[in-house]
Amino acid sequence: MRDESFQNINRNYDNLTRKQKEILDALLSNPEEVCYASLSELGRRMGVSEVTILRMCKRLGFTSFVELKQAFRTHTERLVKNSMETSYFSLDLPAAERKDKDAVMQQILDGARAQSTAFFDTLSRQKILKTSRLILQAGTVLICGQGVSAIMADYFYRRLSPLIPGAVPVRVEDIDSVQASLVKLRPGDHVIAISFPRYYAAMRSIVRFAEYRGANVTAITDSPDSPVVTPNSINYLCNTATRVFYNSYSLPIELVNLIASGVVLEMGEDYDRLVSSAHEVIHFINESNSSSNT
Repeated sequence: MRDESFQNINRNYDNLTRKQKEILDALLSNPEEVCYASLSELGRRMGVSEVTILRMCKRLGFTSFVELKQAFRTHTERLVKNSMETSYFSLDLPAAERKDKDAVMQQILDGARAQSTAFFDTLSRQKILKTSRLILQAGTVLICGQGVSAIMADYFYRRLSPLIPGAVPVRVEDIDSVQASLVKLRPGDHVIAISFPRYYAAMRSIVRFAEYRGANVTAITDSPDSPVVTPNSINYLCNTATRVFYNSYSLPIELVNLIASGVVLEMGEDYDRLVSSAHEVIHFINESNSSSNT
């Protein structure tokens, strides 16, 4: 379905009743709501019947809720694409300053040192261990990132996947994958939401839905105003701005390593058994290779 299907919504807005306009206004403010919700879930969240939503779909020119949902998906995917087409470079380094390379490099070093010190000064070992414990107790751990944040999400997955069976990487720009992952969430599961500029608003909907399902949320971002920060989430703030590049991965990667280390500590003797099993697998493979080569 082409993106102009979404334009039907604007063209037919005046055909709606007052209540239907209220519903549509709420959806337009958070278009990702439609992408991840079933008809019954959306009705419960909006406080209306399924029939009311279906009548709204018809007045907008759609034959079904699925068709409306597809139009919102196409629109949202376009928003994701636009949010990812951004400069990775900072504007904080004028050409005139770059002539004194030695002085500028010293400024960059001093800035990185100050950022690192400020970051580690704010970290709490109790908070890290609590996060690690909740991750370890979860049946499913979704690790969500979009754009540049997906790089850190992939790294987090690589750290956790050898330790826990339920780690799942989620690319936010793949709406079908996001929906398939979110519908499986159960109370006590865990969502790790990683979001750095430029933010993508859909991350807020993912976090809200996770909390609605009773899952715990860990937010890794750079600002308390980030879309993934909520009053209930465990929030870690990493300053990623540098003189040259839009985002630096160093502090978030350090945080990932710390949380993964906390998971190892919380595993106790289970970690020893895991390592022993890994050595057994490696030994078996080596023995099999040696046998096949003789």
